Amino acid sequence: MDMVQKMGGKSVQMFSDSQLVVGQVVGTLEAGDPRMQEYLTQVKCLQSKLDFFTLMHISRNRNTHSDSLATLATSSAQGLPRVILVEDLMKPAKTSIDVVHIHRIRFGSSWIDPIVSFLKSDALPEERSEADKVRRKAPGFWLSKDQKLYKRSFSEPYLLCVNPEATESLLEELYERICGSYTGERSLAHRALTQGYWWPNMQREAQDYARKCDQCQIFAPNIHQSGGVLNPVSSPWSFAQ
Repeated sequence: MDMVQKMGGKSVQMFSDSQLVVGQVVGTLEAGDPRMQEYLTQVKCLQSKLDFFTLMHISRNRNTHSDSLATLATSSAQGLPRVILVEDLMKPAKTSIDVVHIHRIRFGSSWIDPIVSFLKSDALPEERSEADKVRRKAPGFWLSKDQKLYKRSFSEPYLLCVNPEATESLLEELYERICGSYTGERSLAHRALTQGYWWPNMQREAQDYARKCDQCQIFAPNIHQSGGVLNPVSSPWSFAQ
């Protein structure tokens, strides 16, 4: 794509025998490796400068001509004239681009803040009932050096407490995205626990999230059971012998 732009081309139709690369560029697959994400970012940047761009997947036995072109630089003699442009890359292409990162300083106030304040500086809420709740709950938590709150456990590893504003994105990652398998609500909550996360009412939130999934609603098995109680109707005359 870079060479096409250097030659002044504006329309590109490409073919590849790698289903993984084609899926990542088209958008049907996600790039999990950081290096692949950088290359995908560079492809999207080059694609935005073209008027027309398509990438199609073909089988490997139909891609022999492209493979021969890819090995032309190393297989042919250096002194022969060429009608095909060959670019020698002495170092890896620069994949990272200069971007502006926006960091969110902190979330809004939640149930985590009173417990963190008590474990950090013995600060309690002014209301007596709330202060008693924080004092009772605090022994069940542990505050790390980087100010992260963990749920204590006697027989299992400590669980990272998740802010309420981040629970939906966590459930989305575990249920639908690259780590997801569209399991049920009970399995979703159990999976969050096994991954090392915890927050109050996680069973209910996992149940609500799984029930709102569009894919599960479309491909769920049909319920053939009647919605109400069946009333038997006796009509012996038609079947009398």
